[in-house]
Amino acid sequence: MSEIAAPRPAATVVLLRPGANGPEVLMVRRHRGSSFMADAYVFPGGRVETADGQGEAAFAVAAARELEEEAGLTVDAATLVPFAHWVTPSAEGKRFDARFFVGRAPVGQTARHDTVETVDILWATPVEVLLRYERGDLKLPPPTIRNLEDLSAHATVDDALAWARGREVTPILPKLVPLGDTLAIVLPWDPEYGGLPGEGIAIDPGHQAARPPSRFVLAEGRWWGKSPGV
Repeated sequence: MSEIAAPRPAATVVLLRPGANGPEVLMVRRHRGSSFMADAYVFPGGRVETADGQGEAAFAVAAARELEEEAGLTVDAATLVPFAHWVTPSAEGKRFDARFFVGRAPVGQTARHDTVETVDILWATPVEVLLRYERGDLKLPPPTIRNLEDLSAHATVDDALAWARGREVTPILPKLVPLGDTLAIVLPWDPEYGGLPGEGIAIDPGHQAARPPSRFVLAEGRWWGKSPGV
């Protein structure tokens, strides 16, 4: 049995700006040659570096640095609000222990991709991004889908930031498992989670993060939220 890879500390930032149809999020498209989430649309982010500092504060610093590197935008790390924490399943060879932050888009700055790690910039409402994903127009990783769904509930940028400030952040460590002739990503509050192989940190079904669906199933090249037994 191969050794389980240790997850690397990482940070991601979701920038929000007012739009005609509600808050818009900034997303970047990963290069086709990327070793992780190639060609997918994601929030700017990457690994925590030694220069970012120590402890939890280093994650916000890393998020702000990656935003500048990948999208050309500068924000104060101290203004970023943590709202999610995802750990790559232990079945994956390349893993990250990633903190997700949300912040307000800086006024007077223009986002631009770096042409190396990122090849496109997208500003759109969370609902618009999810609809494009469902049509097959773009790729999204499951944690990004989940976070877009959470952010879609907020009518203004201020509402989204207030929600993030009041949120209890807990690590979400899914399990990647075979399901028939395909794969499933099972979330920690799924009723079958504890009996499945792989590292796990169970989450009580009553936790605010534990909303349905409790798993994603791969079909037609995309991940779809499903309930157990579906």
